[in-house]
Amino acid sequence: MRHRWREWIRWLAMEEVGVAWPVEIIPYRAGILGGLAGGGVMVGVALAYGLLSGRGVWFPVNLIGAVLVRELQDAPLEVLTRFHFSALIAGLFVHILLSALLGALYALILPALPGSPLVWAVIVGPLLWLGATFVILPIFNPIMARYVDWPSFALAHLAYGLTMGSIVTRIARGQGGVRGLKR
Repeated sequence: MRHRWREWIRWLAMEEVGVAWPVEIIPYRAGILGGLAGGGVMVGVALAYGLLSGRGVWFPVNLIGAVLVRELQDAPLEVLTRFHFSALIAGLFVHILLSALLGALYALILPALPGSPLVWAVIVGPLLWLGATFVILPIFNPIMARYVDWPSFALAHLAYGLTMGSIVTRIARGQGGVRGLKR
């Protein structure tokens, strides 16, 4: 029994496996704030798409809001271009929640990633969003999966990643650095 206890202690100390512990932890607050800022920029891109596509600013809002407003799931395209208060509230709630959660997840994994945090933000931010989109979207919001404009969606995710990463990096550097692993 004591032998197993010592194995667990060595494993936790990472002495035998040679894995590095992060010297610093990025605060969740940095990830949440970065995620919220990135989400705000993402909204700007989505609204610009709505205007430029001719479908209006309410189209992307209604698509996101359809996650919780189920009557929009079967709505024709013309209904999705009109203002729906319930879709606005639902869309804001879903988008804010996902933006903050994915930002916190980024802050959690950032210390384990080598290289520049901003490069990883451009990679990880969009990957987290696109992963959530491809896994969750068809299940919970099939109407958005049907109508999503992939080029503008990708641009919005890139804007999210850049904004989130720069905010997280700025907050982390303000606390004494971003990088470093301890062996």
